[in-house]
Formats: sequence, C-alpha cells, structure tokens
Amino acid sequence: IQEKCEVDRIDTQGQVFTITGKPENVARAEAAIKELIEKGYCALAFEGFSENVINVHSSHFPDLIGKQGAVVRKIKEELGVEINFQDVPKGSAPTKKAKVTLAGSEKDVEKAKTVINNILMYCHDELTHPGQVHEELDIEPWAYRYIIGRAGSEMKHIQHNWKVKVNIPRETSANDKVIIVGEADQVERAKTYCEKLIWNAENNSKGRDKADNATADPWGDEEPEEEWMKGYMYKR
Repeated sequence: IQEKCEVDRIDTQGQVFTITGKPENVARAEAAIKELIEKGYCALAFEGFSENVINVHSSHFPDLIGKQGAVVRKIKEELGVEINFQDVPKGSAPTKKAKVTLAGSEKDVEKAKTVINNILMYCHDELTHPGQVHEELDIEPWAYRYIIGRAGSEMKHIQHNWKVKVNIPRETSANDKVIIVGEADQVERAKTYCEKLIWNAENNSKGRDKADNATADPWGDEEPEEEWMKGYMYKR
C-alpha cells in the first residue's frame, strides 16, 4: 500500500495506523487499509482488479470449501484470487442462497468462477480434483431409491467399492442428473452397476407398483442415517 499509494510512511502501533505523505496519497492509502480490514484484500494488490459475486445455495459451501479448506485453498493458491463466503446464520434453510465473492485480476476471477460453477454442476474441476471425470445418468426421481438402497446400503456399496462419489439431485442442485465422479475406469464400472440397478427396478416392478412408486417418496422409508449419508439424503 505504501508503495502503490506513494506515501512516505505507514506506521502501526497497536490498532492505530499513522500515514504520512501528500494529502491525496494519504487518502488513497487510508481507503486501501479500510478495504483490507473490511474485506481481507484490497484492489491495489491486483493488476486489472475485478470483483465478482456468485449466489450459491449455502448447502453447497462444504463442496466449495472442501475438507479442511483444501478446495478453496487450491483455487486461491493456483489462481491468485481471494474468495470470501458470506456468513450464514446457524439453522438457516439449505435452500437459502448466500454470496461467494471473488476478487483478483479480471482473467483469474473469471477462471475461478468457472471452477466454482463446474464444482456446483459436476462436483469436480480439473484444478481442484485432478484426474477425475464424471458421468451423468438421466434417472427418473421414482428410481432414486434403488440407487440409494435401504438405509443407504447401495449408495455406500457403490462409493466404497469403486471409490467414487455419487451425487443424487436435491432441491438445491444445479444439475438434475445423477452424477458419478472419480477415476475414469471406476466411474464407468459404477455407472454400469447403477444402470443395472435401474434396469432391474424397471423390469421387476409391475405397472401398478411403478405407478405407486412415482408418487411415493423417492428417498425411501425413514431409516437411521449415518454421518456420510447426510450429503445425499434429502428429507422433505
């Protein structure tokens, strides 16, 4: 800030900043310091500064942040951008949208926006999940229960057996398809298994049963859920 604003000195004692220089330069430095305090970054730190806001369902924040902050840290480090998540009051509805603010050079902010949109749409991006691919399955909601299985048994089997992540559409999902994410060969095997489950469901269900299923809760009967299931089980 001192260099960019061409002030003589910026002294800090405790929580007091003392800026010395020409009045117009001091005013610029003061504005930059206030911005840094309020936002955690300031425009002066970037060439061709840009700021962009994405409105995201707060239930997707964990996907964008990642375990121990791994995902958001990777985006920030690789692209040199700042990312701030709006505080969401505890107990807020998962359908409520909140702001994700991106700041940095214009081109890097656009790249970060693309990465975030890919994660929201496909549950991965090459930058944050290198080597992973995805497959989309067009499955009718009545058949979700067969992918999930009783008390999540099928979901658990698929994910553990092929080391993939299976995302079933929820009310807040950007993508209305069932998505399987992982290494290419494992994703293909998991996809084949899911298609077999659905084929069996379609061919073993009689007309009336299938009609009943269409109006029934596709998530199945309420069962005790494990911690890992919470990201996939949507209770209505």
